[in-house]
Amino acid sequence: MRLSILVVSRTANLLNRFLASLNQACSIDPLHTEILCSWNGSIEEERCIENSSRYDFHIAQHAPYHYAGNINGLIGKSNADLLMITNDDLILDPNCVNAGVETLESRSEIGLVGAVLRTASGVLTHAGINFDARGSAYHILDQLMPADQPSLAATGPVAAVTGALQWIRRSDALAQPLNELYEVCGEDVELCLDVQQHLNKQVWLCAEAHAIHEAESTRAQQPEQAGNSEDLLRLRSRYHNYLAQANTEQLRQLLLQQQGENLQLRQLIQHRHALLDQRHAELELELQKLRHDALAIEDLQEERMRLKALLGRSPAAGSRQGGL
Repeated sequence: MRLSILVVSRTANLLNRFLASLNQACSIDPLHTEILCSWNGSIEEERCIENSSRYDFHIAQHAPYHYAGNINGLIGKSNADLLMITNDDLILDPNCVNAGVETLESRSEIGLVGAVLRTASGVLTHAGINFDARGSAYHILDQLMPADQPSLAATGPVAAVTGALQWIRRSDALAQPLNELYEVCGEDVELCLDVQQHLNKQVWLCAEAHAIHEAESTRAQQPEQAGNSEDLLRLRSRYHNYLAQANTEQLRQLLLQQQGENLQLRQLIQHRHALLDQRHAELELELQKLRHDALAIEDLQEERMRLKALLGRSPAAGSRQGGL
């Protein structure tokens, strides 16, 4: 088996939509591809699953929702050399899967690959993950620009990528499983740090792999899946541990990512300033026109008053008034 697509789901309509998008996103031979699902929804909801992709779909396990535990279980059941770990609330763009797999296989030093994600309206939500001074992870340029900006992202090393869509070799995933101590989120980012620190491989963003991601469309409906401070502190601690042990090349990559983000932010600010200057010039022209129109109205009002006064003094006006 060449590729196992691993997905956790509890919502049939999201899963069905994701499965349908696979036909355009992946051209790998169906004989060499499988979809393994960890299902944590109801029996009634499960009956509504419709696999319209050309790939074999299996509910490999029924288990309560716990992302890291669910995915680790699926990894153990997979028979493929390569794994695609994905959320069910994705709509994959054409060639997305092909691009991710090709990037992963392009170099032996690449251990994990992520994709560029956007909202349904085209706003960027993910182009790699960075860390602030406290060690908190955040999505670079999240919600700040359209996802189709030409200079947005290039295929290459990044500090981390979201677990919403990742590609990894099964051997590496078995050697470095997801940390199941995380309750809600953070295990995907820690996996990226583990791949770099423990496997001495790189994490890459594939700029040619795109998808729409309706982030937390299911999780948002479950109060118990809200973020928690324990996960946040655990990931911060893991990042500081990574920094303490990082080699020169890993530190250089972090610096390059910071510099790249700074450049993108400066370009974004410059672009918005240019738009503001343009809008200011347009408003100034509109204001000048309004002032011109106001002066013209004043002139018309003065002329009206002058004509009215002349009309009041005319003999004809006086005779009419006397007749009344």
